[in-house]
Amino acid sequence: MAYSFDRRQKTASRKITGRLVASLLGLTSMVAGPSIASVHADTVELLGGATIDGKILREGEDGRRPVIVEIDPDLKVAVPRVRVRKTIQEDDEELQWYRAELAKLPNDAEAHYEFARQCKAHHLSAQCDYHFRRAVELDPNHSKARAALQYVKDGNEWVRFEDLQRQRGLIETSKGWQVPEVYLRLEAQDEARSETNRWKTELTKLRTAILRNNKRSPEALETLKAIDDPLATTAFAEALKDSRGSSADSPALRRIYLDKLAAFKNMGAVAALVECGMFEPDSVLRGEALHHLQSYGASSAVATYLQVLRNPKTKPADITAALRALMYFPDPELWEDYVNALTTEYRTIAPPGPSMQVGRSSTGGMGMNMGGKPQEKIEYQQNADALALLKEIAPEADYRYDEAMWRTFFANKLMGDVSDLRRDP
Repeated sequence: MAYSFDRRQKTASRKITGRLVASLLGLTSMVAGPSIASVHADTVELLGGATIDGKILREGEDGRRPVIVEIDPDLKVAVPRVRVRKTIQEDDEELQWYRAELAKLPNDAEAHYEFARQCKAHHLSAQCDYHFRRAVELDPNHSKARAALQYVKDGNEWVRFEDLQRQRGLIETSKGWQVPEVYLRLEAQDEARSETNRWKTELTKLRTAILRNNKRSPEALETLKAIDDPLATTAFAEALKDSRGSSADSPALRRIYLDKLAAFKNMGAVAALVECGMFEPDSVLRGEALHHLQSYGASSAVATYLQVLRNPKTKPADITAALRALMYFPDPELWEDYVNALTTEYRTIAPPGPSMQVGRSSTGGMGMNMGGKPQEKIEYQQNADALALLKEIAPEADYRYDEAMWRTFFANKLMGDVSDLRRDP
C-alpha cells in the first residue's frame, strides 16, 4: 500500500504541525473567530522548507500584508509574506496532477525517487522532499535519493553534507562553505570595498559643490575637511591625480587632498604620495608629498624610485623624475645606483630619410637605390641629480661624471672600513 501525501488525511497531525510551526517561527497572531467548516486542502511553503496546511484565507499579494491560514475553526495563522516561498490552493492544477499520479505509485524506493523528481519538475517542493525521504526509508542506501537530500558517505555512514562540513569547522555562506576566519576576512574586504566606493561618490559630490562656488560651497568644503575615515583614501588619491594639470581644482583644494592622504598613513595613501612625488607637475605639492614620505613611507618611496632607475627601458624624463625624488632620501648604501645613473644611455631608431645610393649589381652593371635603412641612434644623458646624491653621501669627493673614479673611491673607502674593523684595539 502506497504512503499517501494527500492533505485531506491526518487532520489531527496537521493541526499539531500548524501550531508548532506558528509557535517556533514567532510569525503568527492567533485570532478566535466564528466556526467555519474549512477543509484542510491548502499549503503555505515557508522559505526554510517548513509547511503550514490549512485553508488560505488571504494571500497577502501586495507584499505588505501577511498570508492568513486557518488551521482549524479556532486557530488562524498570520505569516509575513516575505517568509513565504509559495502557496498552493486545493484546486491547483499541479496538486491535482500529484493526486492522480500518487494513486498509481508503487511502494518501492526507486518509484518514490522518480516520482520525487517529477514533483520537482512540477514545482511541488514539499511533495518532492517527502518522496525522496520515502525512498530512503524503503532503501537506506539509495544513493541518488540520499544525494538529493544532501547526504554524503562518511566512512560507512550516511550523514548530511551540512553536518559533515560543520564538523570540519566550516560555516555556510552565500559563497559556499568556508573557514570562518577566511569568511570574516572576505566579508571585511567586501564591506571595505563598498565603503570605499561610497566615499568616491561622496567626495565627487563635495568637489562638485565646492567648484560651483555658490552659497553651499563653504559648507561642502568644511565637510570635506572633516573627513577622517581611512576608507576614503582611494577617493582622495583619485581626486589628487585626476585634478593634476587641471585648473578646476585650486592649489589650496589639491593641498587638502594631499594632507588628507598624509594623515591616513596607510598603504594606499603611501602609494598615492609616492606617485605624486615623482609625477606631480606642481613643484610645491610634489615637495610636500616627498616631505610627508620622509616621515612615513620612505622605504616604499625609495624602492619604487630605484626600480625606475634600474629598468633599462625607462625613459629619460622618468629617470630625471626618479632621481629628483631620491634627493629627499640620500643613502650611502645606494652609492652604486647613483654611480650607474650618472650617465644613462638611450637607444632610438631613426626613420630612414630620403637618400640616393649608387652601386654595382652582381652582373657588373651600375644602378641607383632610393631611400636608406632605419638607423639606430645612441644618446647619452648626464644626470645632475645623480651627481648631487653622490656629493651628498661623499662630500669629500668630486669626480664629476667619471664613473670609474667614483667606483674606485667607494671601493677604497669600503676596503678602509674593513681594515679598520680588523685592527686590534
